[in-house]
Amino acid sequence: MTNRSDIPERVRALLAAPANVAIHGSPGSGKSWIGDQVERLLRSASQPVIRVDLSTTSSGMGVFNELLDGLNCTEEHSKSSSTAIRDVWRSVRSCLTSSNHRYVFVLDQFDRVLQFDDALEFLLLFRELVHRPESLHCTALMISRRPLESIETAVSGISTLASVCYTQYLGGLRDADLDDLGPGAGGLSAEERKGCLHWSGGHPVLAKYWLTTRPDVSPDPSADMERVRIATRVLDHLSDLTLLDAAAQYVLGPIVEDLLFKKQELEMLGIVPVPGESPESSASLADQQLFRDALRYRTWSMNPWGVLGNAEVRLRGLVENTLSNEHGDDWASTVARKNQGVQKAHSEALLKQARDMKMFARQAPWLSYTYPGDLWTIIQVEWALFTPVFSTHDKAYWRNVMTGLSQYRAPLAHGRPEVLGEAQRAQCRVFAEEIIGRISHYEDTRLRSVE
Repeated sequence: MTNRSDIPERVRALLAAPANVAIHGSPGSGKSWIGDQVERLLRSASQPVIRVDLSTTSSGMGVFNELLDGLNCTEEHSKSSSTAIRDVWRSVRSCLTSSNHRYVFVLDQFDRVLQFDDALEFLLLFRELVHRPESLHCTALMISRRPLESIETAVSGISTLASVCYTQYLGGLRDADLDDLGPGAGGLSAEERKGCLHWSGGHPVLAKYWLTTRPDVSPDPSADMERVRIATRVLDHLSDLTLLDAAAQYVLGPIVEDLLFKKQELEMLGIVPVPGESPESSASLADQQLFRDALRYRTWSMNPWGVLGNAEVRLRGLVENTLSNEHGDDWASTVARKNQGVQKAHSEALLKQARDMKMFARQAPWLSYTYPGDLWTIIQVEWALFTPVFSTHDKAYWRNVMTGLSQYRAPLAHGRPEVLGEAQRAQCRVFAEEIIGRISHYEDTRLRSVE
């Protein structure tokens, strides 16, 4: 990966090519600082720059108005009183086509687009503005926590703006990057620099905190509180990007799914180590015990071994709620009298429950000791009660789905995913997501009917 100090020049060169660039990184990764350095380089080369911080605007039209102000148009193209975003966009476009200069638009906090009422139209019009930089004399640098593709998909369901941008991720710091954080790095020994990187997990905010306060020399509980604060912000960010489950697998293990693209995102964000990089000169948040503890706490109920575990937990909740509503709290005894398979599953679960109580002085509800095969046995006995949930297919279809999950559960839950082929893993995921989808749809429908 590129050293942090080389990124501004790399981005400047791309913008001058001309091309559009998107910079992404987790909270505190130094995105705005990189934007400042790029802007300084551009201005020193007499390149006109218009910077807009989207966090100070409330609409896409507001962004176009600020761009129009920065273009210093003639009276003919000056800011109009129109309240239509398309009219303001036309004014910006007209200014660009009549200008002898090529402009660079720097849009910081681009995630703010998600809060705009006119987000869809803004994204479409802004892409039209920048996707042919040679003809319209402008390029754009967009700075955001979320990838552009994620922002666009959340607004319109598809992504087109991201396709006309080069992407630069801001990952973890390297040894060579410490000198850019201030004078505190001067005079440090190689061992101290390594200590700074690994204490901070390569996160710029934490590295600067270490250089300023030197917790290795003067330990203070507030230093760990700062690391917890940053860990919380980063985990919130990973949750927004739907990378929390992948992070749990690659940081905590076991790895049970083929998530190569997500793993690459985690590497580029500085969450997990980049293959081939020396641990002496680089670090990642995965190296930090406090971050690992925070991730483990955040995902304790997620079952990091994958979507199958989530489907199993959701099925247990469905069975408990449905049958307790129908038969009362002692529903297990009522249903067990109807079927020997249910009797067996109940008895085995009670034995596992007792074992946990003996070994750990704590136990979970008995249904937590059942597996997809046991749950199907219970469901099929009371099929009429579950038909509203699984109404998309007949009983034979759902028998195939849940017995399929039973077959895949053991190797995945016990860290042996390699025994399953690619097709089997894909089928397991399809089965699990279909179950989760049906339960979510059923629960949402019931909530709407109550409202």
